[in-house]
Amino acid sequence: MPRRHPKGVRLLVRTTTDQSLKVTRFGELKIRQSAGRRSPATRNRALVRVEYASVGVTDVMAARGDYHLQPVPGFVTGYDFVGIVESLPPGSLSGLRVGQRVAGVLPAMGAHATRLAVRPDILVPVPSALHAASAATILLDAVTAMHALRLANLERGDSVLIQGAGGAFGSWAVQFGLLAGLCVYGTASNRSASHATSLGADCYDYTHGDWKEQLLSAASGGVDAVIDHTGDRELPAVVREGGSIVRIAFGGQSGRQRRATVHGSVSTLLRSRGNPREVLCSLPLALRTKPRFLRSLLQEAMTQAAEGSVRPPEPERISFEDSLQCFAQLAQLPAGRKAVLAMPDHPRP
Repeated sequence: MPRRHPKGVRLLVRTTTDQSLKVTRFGELKIRQSAGRRSPATRNRALVRVEYASVGVTDVMAARGDYHLQPVPGFVTGYDFVGIVESLPPGSLSGLRVGQRVAGVLPAMGAHATRLAVRPDILVPVPSALHAASAATILLDAVTAMHALRLANLERGDSVLIQGAGGAFGSWAVQFGLLAGLCVYGTASNRSASHATSLGADCYDYTHGDWKEQLLSAASGGVDAVIDHTGDRELPAVVREGGSIVRIAFGGQSGRQRRATVHGSVSTLLRSRGNPREVLCSLPLALRTKPRFLRSLLQEAMTQAAEGSVRPPEPERISFEDSLQCFAQLAQLPAGRKAVLAMPDHPRP
């Protein structure tokens, strides 16, 4: 990616052994050093040397202060990671071993660091057929897509509309929907439509004012479910009676997305018994309440990717030192690519 610093954002760098990417104040990212020594795993924690960690839209929102789960600065960005187990707690029954490559999704941000102390039960082995960088493109987006489709409660032969079908999340939802035997429709921009179509979605340009009418005609009166990240209140018009709308996000202009999320979440909960019913899909909440279930989804997603049943995005490897440029240029990545940070002590292939 070309170097270009976003307005009002600075990157402060210190040479270190162990490092993490911290939002010291909204709009400012700092590569922070630790004590520079390898600490043993704390009680009930495994120590993982991170090789790659993905960067997504949520990270960018959080860094600028527009993410409702990170309302104050002073946190490390990143939800998911791939790395090598350096130590395990005594008597660990996880089945993992030191030196093994593993992946994990955290229930709260903090993955953009060279080493992590985490519960062993959130870690899953990375299949040998997957390169570490490719595995890092799968985690959060794929698990969220699988979870959202399950919340939609669909059966083989049902139809689903995926909003943003060519994006990081939508691409996974399209593929998992097709694997489940669903009829998959999608919305996409001109930039990402060809990618969504190549995955098998029947796509509509959401910038066209009549796309909902086109969908209703193609879907014989409506779809059985919608997976939505826009907060569009007119979506019930395209859902059949007894169907559902799964909300994973609520759109909103830059600087107002936190407010849009809070308002949208409350509205969704109030409509949970409506027709169509609305369901809130919050992966951080699910990771706290159903960790084993989400861990099984992560393992399933990586296994399917290793077997070739689904196609992960191409990793766009960015050195950790260039993380600011990565955050600034994320929106310019071509459809079908995913930004992953290569940690300083991991040689880039």
